[in-house]
Amino acid sequence: MRLYRSWPLTDVAFVLHVYLCCLSTYQSLAWATDADSAVHVDHNHHRLLSLRDQSHTLRDGDVGGRSYEPDFAGLDRGIIGRAPEDVIVLANNAPQPMNIQPGEIQYWTFPKSSLQAPYPSPAFDLPLDPSAITNTTCLENDLMQLAKKQDTTAATRSVGLSISVCDQPSSGEAGVPPQLEVYLSQSSTNQQPDQKQHDQFITIEKGYGNVTLSRVSEDIWVGVMAPQAPDGFEGTYNYELAASIDGLYTTYFHGDPKINDTRITAWDTDSNSSILSTGDIINSMSNTTFFSRWMEKDPPFSVYVHDQADLFFQSMSRSICGLRNHAKAKKSDNHMVKIGGQPKQLFYVDGLNRSTLYHAIMTLEQSSGDPTAGGGGAVWKATSFTTKSDNNCQIIYNLPFCKDIAYAVPSNPIVQPNVTELGLLYDRYTNESYQNFSKSLQQIPCETTDSAKYSLARNCQDCDDAYRAWLCAVSIPRCEDLSASSDHKRHLLPRNIAQQFINGSAVPNETTGNLFSRENKTTSYYKHSRNPMIDERIKPGPYKEMLPCKDLCYHLTQSCPAALQFACPLESRGLNYSYGHHRQGETEWYCNWPGGPNLSSAAGVLGSRWWMMVGVVVTVAVYVS
Repeated sequence: MRLYRSWPLTDVAFVLHVYLCCLSTYQSLAWATDADSAVHVDHNHHRLLSLRDQSHTLRDGDVGGRSYEPDFAGLDRGIIGRAPEDVIVLANNAPQPMNIQPGEIQYWTFPKSSLQAPYPSPAFDLPLDPSAITNTTCLENDLMQLAKKQDTTAATRSVGLSISVCDQPSSGEAGVPPQLEVYLSQSSTNQQPDQKQHDQFITIEKGYGNVTLSRVSEDIWVGVMAPQAPDGFEGTYNYELAASIDGLYTTYFHGDPKINDTRITAWDTDSNSSILSTGDIINSMSNTTFFSRWMEKDPPFSVYVHDQADLFFQSMSRSICGLRNHAKAKKSDNHMVKIGGQPKQLFYVDGLNRSTLYHAIMTLEQSSGDPTAGGGGAVWKATSFTTKSDNNCQIIYNLPFCKDIAYAVPSNPIVQPNVTELGLLYDRYTNESYQNFSKSLQQIPCETTDSAKYSLARNCQDCDDAYRAWLCAVSIPRCEDLSASSDHKRHLLPRNIAQQFINGSAVPNETTGNLFSRENKTTSYYKHSRNPMIDERIKPGPYKEMLPCKDLCYHLTQSCPAALQFACPLESRGLNYSYGHHRQGETEWYCNWPGGPNLSSAAGVLGSRWWMMVGVVVTVAVYVS
């Protein structure tokens, strides 16, 4: 038999009184401990309290603009405590800019209540075809990554955190300050992560950093620390921190380093401008609806250019807000074009300095400031180019007939100062020559039975396209500096060396073996330009020409009927003075193929003196004196 002892009522009252006293004391201790945890040697109490009191416009399910208080069912808030008052709350897709002094640290949190926030509309309305994503080198592949969505029914979410440095301390010299440091915690016991205590950290390179946390179900705590700036630096850091359940609010694309994948290419330069282009935006033309929508769309991309010697800017070159604040030049003209059969966006940037190495950085930016998925935009890996030193090469583009021409041509700003008129002069000259070929092609039976056609693999439209590409390349030569080096890769040929320079000075008389020797001045392909019109009407002075690709000539002979009698020069009979070629696997462009340096549709090079015999016969030839 088990005996139970009875307790008098007076004893029960005494025990209850002791318990309530202990509970009251514990509650006071909990508040005191919470107050002490807000004290940190590096905290920004005065600035953060001011920011905390600002009001924010939020969507349903978001939290922002107030100190965060966790809520656990069944427990009194006085016992569990609350987050430190100087912690700033991040809302979904709502970045907050902040100044921070060197040596300070600021704390943020992305509460678990925001994990189930409704998905906002995408930031960019782009015509993307998910079924066509097969080519990872295509720009559309990157854009599809920006449009990805998570499963709204999942118990946990992935959270993307991104930080962009918009400004930083500077000095009067060329040095750069250290990058910001970002520390993370997903533990309620570490609500102020720093150098000593953190779960992980975000590496910031060139002003940008990000991390994607998987299977998140609790609050995320962030510490942003500004290192002490070296002696001689003045000013503060400014940054934007963003959290998103829709991926990354701001994205940087590294590209594929194995193929120098920048998604943007500098096609050519002159002494004060550059022409650049995106790669193919979509994978193929099989879907004419998407192709048409891209061609009709306002150009969505931007490009920023800066001097590569500007190390201060380079330290923020992956940050969109850093680019906006410090880029020296932005595109002055851009439009959608169809080059090489694919839609591309072309950029023309002027106001540059001669003989200067630049970086060009492409971005996709949102015009409005509303919180949207991926609204911070994207930055792509920079590409480099060097402006020319001479001023007798000038970029022309957007021509009515030779639509694929977008490079520097022989010019003279004194004789022809209007660049638009210079382009039209070349274009009209080429179009006039094309008319003779068109009359000859009309004599070929194109619309006939298969047995009567000149080829079952090619047709008259293929012939017309091949001839136009060849004609534009040989009629409108690509111009390089006279001082540009020529080697076994770069197919550059000196031109017009007997004519005086555009400043009126005479060319030197050099001894045998030098460029301006008596022998070279009497050699036709050195003495003159490719076409008499250039020397007679433009007078560019001495320059070098990048020879057209020989495969343009081969493609022409393969595409047109034998009755037209097209023929290319032989390797041993002047081909090297007419055409260049591209070696498989090379990433640089060593010959001229209209349509730019995209080598996917080109295998070689061509160029040299040519003429046409009016009538059915049109002959491609080389003239060597």
